[in-house]
Amino acid sequence: MCMLEPSKIFKALSNPINLKILTLLRSSSFHPRELARILNRDETDISRRLRQLERLGLIKGKWERVDGKNVRVYSLKVSEIRIFMHPTKLEVKVGENESYEAPIEWESSPRVEVFVGRKRELSIIRNAKGVVVIYGIAGIGKTSLAAKAFPNAYWYNVTGLEDFKYFAWQLGLFLSSIGFEDLLEYLRGGGNNENDIFKLITEGIEKTGAIIIIDDFHKFQDEKVNYLLSYLAPRIKKGKVIITTRIRPNLGNEGVTYVNLKGLNPEEAYSLAREKEKSMTPEEFAKLYKLTFGHPLMLNLILESSEILATGKDTVFNFLFEEVYQMLNEEEKDLLSILSLFDEPIEYEGIKFLYDRNPFVPLYSLMKKGLIEKKGEKYFVHDMVREFVREVSNQEEKEVYLRHVNFLLKSKTPINFLRAFKYAIKVGSSELIRNLVELRVKEFYRIIVDFPRMYQRLLMEVEDNPYAKIEIAIIEVQRGLFEKAIKLLKEAEPYVDEFFKCEIYSWLADAYMELENLEKAERYLKKTKEIVEKINDMYAWFSYYAEKTKYEYYKENSREALKSALKELEIIRKIGDPEKEGLVLLHVGDIYLHMGNYEKGISYYQEALKMAKAYGIKFLEHISYMELAKGYYQLKLYEKASEYSEKAANYFLMIRNYRRATDAMAYGSVSYIATKNLEKAEKFAKEMIRIAQSTDYPLAWAGYIFLAAVDFLKGDDWREDYNLGKAHLKEYPWLFEAVLDELKKVFDLSNFK
Repeated sequence: MCMLEPSKIFKALSNPINLKILTLLRSSSFHPRELARILNRDETDISRRLRQLERLGLIKGKWERVDGKNVRVYSLKVSEIRIFMHPTKLEVKVGENESYEAPIEWESSPRVEVFVGRKRELSIIRNAKGVVVIYGIAGIGKTSLAAKAFPNAYWYNVTGLEDFKYFAWQLGLFLSSIGFEDLLEYLRGGGNNENDIFKLITEGIEKTGAIIIIDDFHKFQDEKVNYLLSYLAPRIKKGKVIITTRIRPNLGNEGVTYVNLKGLNPEEAYSLAREKEKSMTPEEFAKLYKLTFGHPLMLNLILESSEILATGKDTVFNFLFEEVYQMLNEEEKDLLSILSLFDEPIEYEGIKFLYDRNPFVPLYSLMKKGLIEKKGEKYFVHDMVREFVREVSNQEEKEVYLRHVNFLLKSKTPINFLRAFKYAIKVGSSELIRNLVELRVKEFYRIIVDFPRMYQRLLMEVEDNPYAKIEIAIIEVQRGLFEKAIKLLKEAEPYVDEFFKCEIYSWLADAYMELENLEKAERYLKKTKEIVEKINDMYAWFSYYAEKTKYEYYKENSREALKSALKELEIIRKIGDPEKEGLVLLHVGDIYLHMGNYEKGISYYQEALKMAKAYGIKFLEHISYMELAKGYYQLKLYEKASEYSEKAANYFLMIRNYRRATDAMAYGSVSYIATKNLEKAEKFAKEMIRIAQSTDYPLAWAGYIFLAAVDFLKGDDWREDYNLGKAHLKEYPWLFEAVLDELKKVFDLSNFK
């Protein structure tokens, strides 16, 4: 147990990001890059925090040698923190026993300083089960009601940018922090199946009893979130989901409680005035209530005004303009006008960047007047006030948005890239769009994989822009819509510079390969090379060699494919992308296996595994296990093949990637039969059958053949399973014969037919 300085440990543990890091390190070791990806933070910021936590003795880092480079990975060092209260001092010790708890605020709920009435509504939503919908007009108090009812709930504020997948990631992070890690692991492993995600979210909420609040639900533009809530409503009994929204969504009735929030009644409104320490005559209060109809936001704005009693205004607009906005000084008007351009909360550092002066005094003053509110660590102008200010303000929008784009890009996170793209569209500069697309190609390639719907929705706002067309086409290639992608790429080609012509030609080559038109693929590969030789850009060279490797492999020119793949590897090492490097290492290994050089192939798989473990890339790690199982299987080293296939299969089963799990179990089943470990072979075979019955994946039906083989070797009746397997594979005779050929390698089949 080591001694710590209390003030430093308290400061570190009071930071929500540090607590998130510690929570994730509880499950396994991580490289800073993977932590940054999961938490949507800048890698530099994460590295700084890790060094701080290491100095405090909470985590430990170790250097690993990968590909000639020193890589530092981190893991949790302690699981207990003790605080001793001595007569003259505080003493903090850390040790290995599980006992210390600290709340982890993934997103802070709004602070409710003044709350009156709503007793009936509070009772309803606290006692309701399943999904609770609080709906009503802007400023009516939906957010305050939810925050008052459940001050310690997980709070998610919808911005309108996110899609279902991004929202699922945020839920995965939160559920992982309270002990349910399956959803996060599924998403990290590339899981995309909507039903799987629905089931995992349901399971996570039920197992943890989580209470989740989704604020401003009406801003969601992805209907899948509605489907999720309709799915959750009748199924969750221990946890709860509360949404606040202006528009009542149609989620059905089973397990859903709807609360239509209206203005405060006169008694409640008068209580609010008393809370604000405002004294007024009955006539003055009657005038106030007639003006606001008990609308809480309007009441607050008026009660904060120094001119309440003198106002003779008979409309809310007149009051806002003449009694609130006109009374602001120029600094306050300027800051309010800037923030009113944004429909999402802005962090303090972002406000400083936009305001270009110290915003503290006007920001604090506007908060006191009720014109700006705070959610967590961010600030925003309420929708109703924002719409009014935009009517009367002369703020230069494009200049503000451009400054915000520059601020967002400093953080180098995918979500801030997408936010930057959103505001770049508002700026209306084709050159800015072009530069952002190039940045996406070079630094944020995973956006296409992780958040394609989110990105495409933005791109469709500028769908006639040639650079946007290229990005939309790439997303369509990922979806298998090759003809549509080809059309878009050809439309964009005349209007872009050489870097993007290279992108277009390499993606055209890829699409034509998928369509098995190798002649056209070759033509576009040649055009790609011509341009790459001119511009000599590393990223363009990598794209070229990636497509050339694929082309030569399709043509079964293994030696040419190998030469190209090794060039890929050389370039990606210069670029410095561990995930892509790991994938290229696997490709090189595959080519060596295809050439019959199994030992060489295995050596590249082992390099990929080392890379994946060093950088904490779980999916790549287990793909490497599967490839190693395949390599050792070819060498007839069945003990090792079964060891690696089991590691791969268990992971892919956990993240519900049933096809990869089946592939791993097929190698594992034969390997276990070869080593006479019939119990494990039987377990794999039965798992394959279960997968076949739910997915109809052809190879999974081979589980019946493997189960028959196990029964045969045990001396039990095997014919029924054998015949079932043969019947299910009757449309795949080549697969049936291939399975028998593999079994023939490990035992005599003369009596097994």
